[in-house]
Amino acid sequence: MKKMEQAKLNRIIRKIEDLPTLPRTVLRITELVNNPRTSAQDLAGVVVDDQVLTARLLRLVNSSFYGFPRKVSTVTGAIVLLGFDAIRNLLLTTSILELFSNKKRKTGFNREKLWDHSIGCAVGAKIIGSYLKYERIEELFVSGILHDIGKIVEMLFLPEDFAQIVSIVEKDNILLFSAEERVLGYTHADIGRLLAQRWSLPAKIEAVIANHHQPDAADGFMLEAAIIHLADILCRALDIGSGGDNRIPPLNKNAWEVLELNISVIEPIMHEIETEFDSINLSITA
Repeated sequence: MKKMEQAKLNRIIRKIEDLPTLPRTVLRITELVNNPRTSAQDLAGVVVDDQVLTARLLRLVNSSFYGFPRKVSTVTGAIVLLGFDAIRNLLLTTSILELFSNKKRKTGFNREKLWDHSIGCAVGAKIIGSYLKYERIEELFVSGILHDIGKIVEMLFLPEDFAQIVSIVEKDNILLFSAEERVLGYTHADIGRLLAQRWSLPAKIEAVIANHHQPDAADGFMLEAAIIHLADILCRALDIGSGGDNRIPPLNKNAWEVLELNISVIEPIMHEIETEFDSINLSITA
């Protein structure tokens, strides 16, 4: 990496140090989940003390994402049904979204469209994971929502650079990923990795955020990165939100091979993404 590019990356690192920290409740929840002696009642006691987190959790657990036949009305019930890790991941995600949605700076880009794209990608990842019989669906959901978090950092903390990136995207009709490399010397995926490290996100989610454009570089988490990679492409094809450009990235050959999907399932997957998107979007952002 050239000295100038390294200097710019160091500037990003300093900016990230100024980002808001996660809510104390979420940090406490993470501690409890990591403690093998924690009971469902212990975890529920912390969650219910935060009315906002409680409301978000119950909205999500009763959404079409899980499709439980009966309404879940208590936090303890949600914890028993979903498990500790799922609860932590879902509350972590909604808290991170809230951190950035509270920022009122003008960025020259419709941030709501980026949220829609991220939520659509999360829905797509969940659906693809279901086809693959992937066990920890909520991890894919979290990774889908957070895969473009580096773009939000650029919008809010490097507004001049981001404006230049958007200008190049529009002028040359290229992927935002390519414009970032031209302007910054690195991409939103690199920034997302730094942010994931700062917030001590699970290694799997960090790897997916960092490698969703190049899944074969995700080492032991290539399958997960490939799922987000395909979900991103399908959401762009469906025109759900915006990833910052008007192009569809090429499908990574190695990613497609590791997924082992039949091409015939792509159309029904896309139909399911469209069907579920509205319900999930309301549950996450309400």
